[in-house]
Amino acid sequence: NMSVITRKSFYKSIIVLCGAIMLFACKNDIRKVSRITDQEVLPEMSGENLIMTYSDSARVKYRMYTPLYYKIHTEEEEYDEFPKGIHVIYYDKTGNVIGEIHSKYAKNFVKDGLWEARNQVVVKNSEGKKLETELLYWDTKKEWIYSDRYTRLTDGNNILESSDGFESDQNLEHPVFKNITDGEVQFEMDTSN
Repeated sequence: NMSVITRKSFYKSIIVLCGAIMLFACKNDIRKVSRITDQEVLPEMSGENLIMTYSDSARVKYRMYTPLYYKIHTEEEEYDEFPKGIHVIYYDKTGNVIGEIHSKYAKNFVKDGLWEARNQVVVKNSEGKKLETELLYWDTKKEWIYSDRYTRLTDGNNILESSDGFESDQNLEHPVFKNITDGEVQFEMDTSN
């Protein structure tokens, strides 16, 4: 009889212990979930298929087209995010198109006037120069673009490549390449046919 009671107490103790372990594990999971939820950044504003115009003193500086837009504002930072990319067209003082930028992803740190474009970034100017890279920074206040990644510039039949990036005015008139990998490659058209 005594051994039956002891066995029942023993089993009850095991059940209580298992319950306590499960409860403790659940509390930890809830804490983890709430920590993850606290860190999640939700957009203050969002939009789809937008055309955004950026101007200064009533002069249009550039227009940006995007399929998806998020305005993010946290205690640490404020930026506009374009997870499906951008197509920017920028203008000179007389309203002529002087260049454009395409990318598959972008961020605009509004207060700093700094854009970060990533993934298949292409910059073109009105003269036909084309720059390609995977990461580009565009300082709209200084009208300056730069990168520290592999970059390729095509200018007519000339190609210039750099493994360590470049810096230039946004119109690609005076680009400076760092650590040129293959030098300048020139192509000549075969006109014998």
